[in-house]
Amino acid sequence: MKLIIYHGSDNIIDKPNHEGGRKFSDFGRGFYATTNIEMAKSWATRKKDKPSYVNKYMFNVDGLNSLTFDLDIHWILFIAYNRGLILNNEINHILNKKYENIHEYDVIIGPTADDKMFDTLNLFFNNNITIDHCLHALNSMDLDVQYNIKTQAGIDSVEFSSATQLDELDKAYYSKEVKAKKDIMNKKMTFIRQKFGKVGKYFDELEGVDING
Repeated sequence: MKLIIYHGSDNIIDKPNHEGGRKFSDFGRGFYATTNIEMAKSWATRKKDKPSYVNKYMFNVDGLNSLTFDLDIHWILFIAYNRGLILNNEINHILNKKYENIHEYDVIIGPTADDKMFDTLNLFFNNNITIDHCLHALNSMDLDVQYNIKTQAGIDSVEFSSATQLDELDKAYYSKEVKAKKDIMNKKMTFIRQKFGKVGKYFDELEGVDING
């Protein structure tokens, strides 16, 4: 099966690299892309003083070894594990074992993260909200899906198609969109806090069965 995927950047990237990306990214190092062009445009306009490009590719996923996360506790812990947010040694030990073979996957697929999401995750990891509260909050954020291509086999399945440069009007629009989404989220969070504030376990109450599933 072939997918059209996009990568937002301040550069034209006609030769993606699976060893790129920041060390403490959502799914670790790799080449990040999405099937949602609007999300790629948002990525591309993050650096206000740089050019903004949306790179387009054909991605043939046939034969690739993939791991897909849903928006659940396992995705939360995987994000936190990769970003070094978990300070609990016992939980880190469990996750080290759980993900010791993660390098065998060509591509990891799952919801993407944003700044508002990390505000919510930090509340959970600091035992200020429960897992139920956290998950309902995250589900209300309407997060898009991202692909992290982690191996050379995955990169070999990516074919560059084109790159489109965004103009200053695009940058202004997506900057305004981010602010509008944050305002909506603040209203949603008030409702979620009232309904799910005390339901479920806090982070320090999680057990092995919660983490391993």
